[in-house]
Amino acid sequence: MPDFGSAIDLYQTAGSLLIYLLLITAAALAVCIIWQAKQPGGKPERVAYFLILGISALLAAGSILVIWFHWEIYQHMSLRLPENLAHEINRWLAAANSRSSYTLPMYNPAAPPRYVLPFWLENEKYLFWFLAYAGMALFAWRRLSQPIFRILLQVLLVIQVAVLCLACNPFHQPLPRFFEEISPWFLPLAPMSRLGLFMQFYPKLIFYYNAHYMWIHPPLLFLAYAGLTVFFAGCVAMLRTGETACEIMAYAYAKASYLFLTLGMLLGYPWALQAWGPNWWWDPKVASSLMMWIVFSTYLHARLYLSRRGMWSFVGGLGVLCFCAMLFTIMASFFFPGEHTGH
Repeated sequence: MPDFGSAIDLYQTAGSLLIYLLLITAAALAVCIIWQAKQPGGKPERVAYFLILGISALLAAGSILVIWFHWEIYQHMSLRLPENLAHEINRWLAAANSRSSYTLPMYNPAAPPRYVLPFWLENEKYLFWFLAYAGMALFAWRRLSQPIFRILLQVLLVIQVAVLCLACNPFHQPLPRFFEEISPWFLPLAPMSRLGLFMQFYPKLIFYYNAHYMWIHPPLLFLAYAGLTVFFAGCVAMLRTGETACEIMAYAYAKASYLFLTLGMLLGYPWALQAWGPNWWWDPKVASSLMMWIVFSTYLHARLYLSRRGMWSFVGGLGVLCFCAMLFTIMASFFFPGEHTGH
């Protein structure tokens, strides 16, 4: 592997500092939640607002650090081949393209393939997701001053920061699966072994890491998950308080989240055909995502009859069920074998 140790060390050091600051700020927000429960409104809420701003700023700083790290990967890591192997690899690629509906670009010795990694790989995706939620929570906070709703937004943010820092820290071991996968390329290899390894790495670089869909499909889903979390807080608040303002807030985020989710799923379809071929439909995460979308659609249709007797609790309960379906969809990536396993 190229001399990349200093970049990793800097990334881990700066990332560890950000994680410690996030934990401290989240702990302060947790204390502030208790303060608000005893003394609603006023100073406790102002302090909480600035703590949420602080968490958002730290998550944004972490995202900038991830972007810098990926730029270092782009600069230092490429699938460069010796000049005498360029003709041979292009012959192999031409043969592979003749048997496939999706063609691989020819190898250009002057511009060897490089990894243009998106900012939501492996554990980094939680950083993007939780940053999106923090921004949406701040916006919702300013639009609705209902105390229970605001407390729920804070509780969910504290939980997310705890998950990021204690279970999904992207800075502790940077991109472990990616580096484990790419590390054999930088070992001394015989020419034929290097050609074989190139043909193993190159399709995944083109159809996964560097795919245009990678910059559209996953972030749309994470934006949907973030909006669904605010929606969940609104549904719980509407069930607890019976206030129309909470229901209206929940519905506003439901509409936006449903749009993100639908677009994300639709744009995942052509990518799945390109990357996996036709045998992808019953991937567990795809199936669970469809179930979530159906539950979400049911909520939006049921909401049309909100004024009817008994529908308030039913619609709010469906909103909570949507959030549970989202959690199940996420967990499906870890516990059920398929193309999305561990992603």
